[in-house]
Amino acid sequence: MNPIWENTFKTTAFDVDANNRLRVNRIFDYFQDAASYDAERRGFGYNEFNLKGLLWVLSWVKFEFLSYPKFMDEIKIQTWGKKQHKLYSMRDVLMFNSKDEIIIKGTSAWLLLDSKSLRPKILTHLYPKLEMLDTKDALTDLPQKINSVKNTELIFSKKICYSDIDLNRHTNNAKYIEMVFDCFDQNFHNEHWVKSLMVSFNAETKSGDEIELFKGNLQTNAVSHYVEAKNKNTGSPVFQAIIEWG
Repeated sequence: MNPIWENTFKTTAFDVDANNRLRVNRIFDYFQDAASYDAERRGFGYNEFNLKGLLWVLSWVKFEFLSYPKFMDEIKIQTWGKKQHKLYSMRDVLMFNSKDEIIIKGTSAWLLLDSKSLRPKILTHLYPKLEMLDTKDALTDLPQKINSVKNTELIFSKKICYSDIDLNRHTNNAKYIEMVFDCFDQNFHNEHWVKSLMVSFNAETKSGDEIELFKGNLQTNAVSHYVEAKNKNTGSPVFQAIIEWG
């Protein structure tokens, strides 16, 4: 079996923003779909693990953006399971344009959890003969802690609702990415584009939960921002993101 899952698609009108760039949250949608299809064909996807009381949770991700697809562009996406790193199953992704040039690179860390106890399981312990493609890297980065920024401002609050919830009955990661970029107004998006994005997903939220979105500048780079979401009731972090802009 080819260790790389590949698919092609054309971007649609609701994929792109007002600047005719593929929205970053839609890139996450396509990536998560690709990861799901690859896991299903290899026997460790949602349908198989749901019967076994197991679930995949995206814990950390980093993307680098070289250029952006536009409306009706033909895109190819590739993804593969790379290796086991401590508790994390590492997965990489590449996006190509119609000229077969790499336009987006990403790497991600997934946790496999018992759906009742939420204790982690090791994929390679459950499948000792599983082959990983550890000789190919989209990015070489490994999961890292994102440090909080002290001087942040509250941008908006949000109640988690029906359209935010996915198959696992919690807020989908792509919805969090949508919230990240809603922290910046249209004028800012008109003048900037995302060069890189790193996100740590720290805790789940469910329907009815309320979260607060905060934004701050990073001192290391004038065109970089820190965004975090906190549970409004507990104050605990839901996710943290670092965005570098071009």
